[in-house]
Amino acid sequence: MQKRLRMFLASVGAALLVIGSGTSGAQTLLASVAPAVAAETANTAADQPAAADPAAAPAPAAAEPAQAQPAPAQDGFKMGDFTFKPGGRVKLDIIRDFKPIGSEDSFDPRTIPVPEQEGQNSNIHAKETRLSLDIRGPAQGKELRMYIETDFYGTSSVLRLRHAYGQWGPILAGQTWSAFVDEDNMPRTIDFESPMAFASIRQAQLRFTKKMSAAASFAVALEDNKSNITIPTNVPGKAEYPFPDLTGRYRFDDGKRHFQFSGFLGGARFRPTTGEPDNATLWGFAASGKLSTGGRKLGNFMTSDKDSGYATFSWGSGLGRYRGGTTAVPDENNNLHPIGGLAWMVGYEHFWSSVWSTNGTYSGANISDQPFYTSAINQQINYGAVNLLYWFLGDRGWMGVEYLYGHRQVFGGGDDNASGHRVQYAIRFNLP
Repeated sequence: MQKRLRMFLASVGAALLVIGSGTSGAQTLLASVAPAVAAETANTAADQPAAADPAAAPAPAAAEPAQAQPAPAQDGFKMGDFTFKPGGRVKLDIIRDFKPIGSEDSFDPRTIPVPEQEGQNSNIHAKETRLSLDIRGPAQGKELRMYIETDFYGTSSVLRLRHAYGQWGPILAGQTWSAFVDEDNMPRTIDFESPMAFASIRQAQLRFTKKMSAAASFAVALEDNKSNITIPTNVPGKAEYPFPDLTGRYRFDDGKRHFQFSGFLGGARFRPTTGEPDNATLWGFAASGKLSTGGRKLGNFMTSDKDSGYATFSWGSGLGRYRGGTTAVPDENNNLHPIGGLAWMVGYEHFWSSVWSTNGTYSGANISDQPFYTSAINQQINYGAVNLLYWFLGDRGWMGVEYLYGHRQVFGGGDDNASGHRVQYAIRFNLP
């Protein structure tokens, strides 16, 4: 009788959970109740006397009820057919500058004051903290993905949009890394800034990607075209952006290595208040790659299974368009010209053990000389970084220290260059 009562109470409890928790919550809770009910049923049946049958063999003892298996951990939570996966990170940066630099939160050598000055500075912030939401589910035979990510690098540490896009099959629409960018080749630096040769821009776009094989793909996109151009100071007028940028890339990635070849074509325009507009064509190419060197002996140096080397080379007229720099300036006749040049980056990441790693990278950017360039135009920029990280909580956290070096040289001659030095410590927690 007591066992029947327990069965009844368990069944009533399950029904109340269905009513009170909603479908998804009740399913999870019922999964834990059902095995108990089943076990009680089995035990009750085993306690009932069997009907007498003189011809039958003695009945075997009732089997032990199966133990309920714990439900696997769920990656995100479900609503209907869609999975919602929150993510993000919390990161604290502690910065010490030994020479003046204009960018206190990130190490941008373009902001080193020229001629060189004396001064030191310290800074602590958590602006690189991020929040994200990844939504995925089936839609007409393909996966529909929607992704949103923010950080706190807005003015006065307000929330800033990094990514907001939707992707269905080969179509991507929204704001994310440009197709010109090789986002998988970004060095693992503690510093938020990246080497000068590394194109780094997220912008609104409409992209089409075609899979050519399991490892190869081609993409083409129309992207936002806002360039930073310098307009003539003695001619009234305004800057215009006449058409979207056209970007494209070919990519090969087999898991152990990848390489990418990308390009862009865009334009900038100055429209004087009176007279005809002046146009400048912007273009650029980039080649990049990353190679896993894990488990190889390089001379007397043995690599770990996580080691990798990487490199990037880019060139064109108006490359600053994809690096947050000036893309075009006027000459002595107020005609607009794109700034041409080339840039390169090399780096290597080594894991000393399962919890200690080092990344070192160095890059340079050189601008082609023109007689009308002023001291406001950078002639050469160099960026170097080397760090030591300690990983803990699996991949959920790390802490480390990094040394950063920067050098800036401008056009104009004389005392036209300066250097910067920074030591940066950080600790980061990752979700998930």
